[in-house]
Amino acid sequence: MTPRAFAWPIAALALVAAAQPAAAQWSRVEGVPAEAVIAVRSFGDTIVAGTTSHAYVSTDAGAAWQPSAPLPPGVSPAQALLVRNGTLYVGTSRSGVLASHDLGLSWQPFNDGLVGGLFDSQLDVSDLVMRGDSLYAATLGAGVYVRNLAAAGTWHHFGEEFEPNQASNVRGLAVGGTRLIAAAGANGTVFFRDPGDADWTQSFLDNVGLHPGLQAFGAVWTGTGWVVATGAGQRVFDSVNGVQPWTIVNLGLGNLDSGTLATRGHEVFGAFNRTLDAVIAHSGDDGLTWEGLDDLPGVLVFGMATVGTDLYAARADGLFLRSTATVSVPVAGARAGLRLTLAGAQPVVRDVRLRFDMPEAGDATLEVFDLAGRRAARIVQPSLTAGPHEVAWNASDLAPGVYAVRLTAARQQEVLRIVRAR
Repeated sequence: MTPRAFAWPIAALALVAAAQPAAAQWSRVEGVPAEAVIAVRSFGDTIVAGTTSHAYVSTDAGAAWQPSAPLPPGVSPAQALLVRNGTLYVGTSRSGVLASHDLGLSWQPFNDGLVGGLFDSQLDVSDLVMRGDSLYAATLGAGVYVRNLAAAGTWHHFGEEFEPNQASNVRGLAVGGTRLIAAAGANGTVFFRDPGDADWTQSFLDNVGLHPGLQAFGAVWTGTGWVVATGAGQRVFDSVNGVQPWTIVNLGLGNLDSGTLATRGHEVFGAFNRTLDAVIAHSGDDGLTWEGLDDLPGVLVFGMATVGTDLYAARADGLFLRSTATVSVPVAGARAGLRLTLAGAQPVVRDVRLRFDMPEAGDATLEVFDLAGRRAARIVQPSLTAGPHEVAWNASDLAPGVYAVRLTAARQQEVLRIVRAR
């Protein structure tokens, strides 16, 4: 994994926002009506956009669009979308999940076993993801449900940790490898679950504890790390494993109402909604550093998706498209700041030497966390000069396993993963 850093080019973003250059970069997709598009997802060359009354499907990377049959009365809107083996699944705000074996030409209820939420909150489905043959549904009020598509099964509740932690509102799900991440609650938490786990495990985004008012709106996996978008702040959060320690990336945007993310390999695109506008931003390094792309006055963005070099935005005024072919990707290693490396080979046995460069004079703190986010060691190095340094540390007290070493210095953070051998 590329080492993690804490940075944001605030001056560059301020120029983007002040100039407001960007509305011209976007064009409305004519095959979808100029009305609220609540969600958009891509599955290869197939793109699906959901509105309050229909799903709109393109099977040729956006060249042509076909409206679905109208959603059944009272279902509105189509806010979660997934295509699997030619079947389109739609999560709705009132009627659970619908399935279509002909990509929207007809609809069938798909709610067997989807029961048990207070005031039928299990029927308010906010997201749908696949892991293996299992379909997972996030709900706004009843946690997460799962259904095996390889057998004639039904839905069943998947985990009991959300309700005790006041996190039954699950706004998003993401899969990375075999790990599931749930953006749940409004207290600065996400939850993760691996195959074989008895239940979900809570992870604190600020690495300390509950943070009232900090709500995770969604998570994405870049192939080497996790990025979480939040509201009621101006930050995204970045983690190697989807658990503590999280790197806090300050966007410098002021308070955000909500945020949504989309990926293209290691690139992350974010739409961050404020009171009067939406800011579109881009990261070329797994969400560590960002550049402002567009400021969209009077726009609300619900979701985004990428297809090739095209970026789609589901907006309150329709589905819009922007090319990202000319968006630059930072050259690896060109970013200034902290650098944390291991002197020697992996895995480590006992004596560990950590090397890092200080961009300026000051204190440095090294913390070691296990995969559950528990801190196993803390090393403070006061009053260091700018330039290279090396710290020796005895890891004999650590059990064998994988650990994250976080360096904090000069208002930045860097994370390195180490493996402790027997």
